[in-house]
Amino acid sequence: MRVYMRNLIAGFVAVFLCVVALGMAYPAAVWAISRITPDSADGNLIYQGECLVGSSQIQDGLTDGPYFFPRAEGMSNYGTSSSELEKSITERRESIAQREGVSPEEVPADALTGSGSGVDSGISPEYAALQAPRVAREQGLSVEEVEQLIADNTEHASLGFLGEDAVNVTTLNMSLPTPTPCA
Repeated sequence: MRVYMRNLIAGFVAVFLCVVALGMAYPAAVWAISRITPDSADGNLIYQGECLVGSSQIQDGLTDGPYFFPRAEGMSNYGTSSSELEKSITERRESIAQREGVSPEEVPADALTGSGSGVDSGISPEYAALQAPRVAREQGLSVEEVEQLIADNTEHASLGFLGEDAVNVTTLNMSLPTPTPCA
């Protein structure tokens, strides 16, 4: 009976220590570390005054107006040989080419497909440059001013070689003279 009680108490102590360490101390430590840079811990939210405009990590979803447009939203489960996927890409290519006043061959690949999550805020510098003349005209800016805004909002590859350069559409639209609508 004595060994049984000693094992029972040892089991309760082990469970109690695990609850304290893994259920309280670890989550508190992770939370405290996340507060070191609270902007990223809270989702990199962007405000214009009191108005929440969006997050720098998620596309703003603007698809009309005098703004830069993100990649297509969402993904599909179509395979690369799917006629449905080919049809949607062709339609999107023609629509973008018409909107931007260019030939369909000039539309970059990232403009035609969704990202892995479907909500990434980055587009290629080529897609941003394709949209620059339209945005400049609609915003009342010169193309050079818009190109400078694109350069200012370009995030370069990590360490200079991991990944690709990307233009953050959300922050780019925030830098335009016409206010971005509240989220």
